[in-house]
Amino acid sequence: MAFKDGDVVVVRKDAVSDPHWEGARGTVVEIIDNGQMRVRSDQTGDDRWFTPDQLAAG
Repeated sequence: MAFKDGDVVVVRKDAVSDPHWEGARGTVVEIIDNGQMRVRSDQTGDDRWFTPDQLAAG
């Protein structure tokens, strides 16, 4: 799926080793040329980088 800035996404539970981000809902705030996306957590306000295969539409 092609995401864009402002999209609401959910981090796939099997995508990260940090339990705080497993299943977290957030907003795409930046996309860079290699396809990585910076997601801001709705719960904590923290940002983290993900690849598109680590995310699902929220």
